Amino acid sequence: MEDKYLEAGQKVKLIVSDVDGTLLTSDRRLSDENIAGIKKAKEQNIKFTISTGRVVSMLDYYIKTLEITTPVIAFNGAVAWDPVSKETIYDIPMDKEELYELLDLCKYYELDYGVMTMGVNYFSPNSFRIKRYQGYNEFAKSHGMSIMEVDVFDEKHSCIDGVKVYKLLITEKDSKKIKVMVDHLQSMKTTGYTFSEPTLLDISEKSADKGFGVKRLAQYYGLKPEEVCAIGDYDNDISMLSYAGFSVAMGNAQPNVKEHAFYVTETNDDNGLAQVLNKYILR
Repeated sequence: MEDKYLEAGQKVKLIVSDVDGTLLTSDRRLSDENIAGIKKAKEQNIKFTISTGRVVSMLDYYIKTLEITTPVIAFNGAVAWDPVSKETIYDIPMDKEELYELLDLCKYYELDYGVMTMGVNYFSPNSFRIKRYQGYNEFAKSHGMSIMEVDVFDEKHSCIDGVKVYKLLITEKDSKKIKVMVDHLQSMKTTGYTFSEPTLLDISEKSADKGFGVKRLAQYYGLKPEEVCAIGDYDNDISMLSYAGFSVAMGNAQPNVKEHAFYVTETNDDNGLAQVLNKYILR
């Protein structure tokens, strides 16, 4: 059994990790063990990057701390961005007609919602995320990092006219309201959705998922699926786990995520990422 994991691990030339619940501990820290494991991988010419639902501006700390030079995948696969050239490798914005339709629904049901862009990110006036991101920006400023530009929607959502939107984010504890949105989404032509947490609904263009992002990145470097390791813990990671030859689910992952993984490692609080690197991938 161990031999098959070691054999697969030794083929890996690109590691793509989810951030929250995977790379980070539950209190959102980067462990020394994970940092050391990633550093060793890079020393052995194994590329490392991250794939996340976060906006690009919120990746600055991880890019700098882990010295990431490989393009990062943001907005759940809607954008790949090169941290060296500061250029976008590809992007898949949402269809505006369907987006405005969804925004009107969000407003009608008084949901906590916001849209994510490469510039200003707009949120409903009642969104708890405004205060959260303001707190993040204080941290970012004190560490010389990029801030996340945040503002409140105007009455008719006209602030996003002419702006590329990559994700609509809905945070809602009321399962009935979430079901209303999901039912509506299932009738849409170009817009898809996934959950990145039980109460966090991520909405983007249907083809924009982490699996698409990892596939594009592998093609960018001329790599085969079996030369890619993808590591994740939640529903929005399933597409990239399905693509990668060495797919890893965290010990804290949902059962349905583990079903799509070649290997299940320790939890994010027990350095699961470092464990799989040290045990099977590092030479």
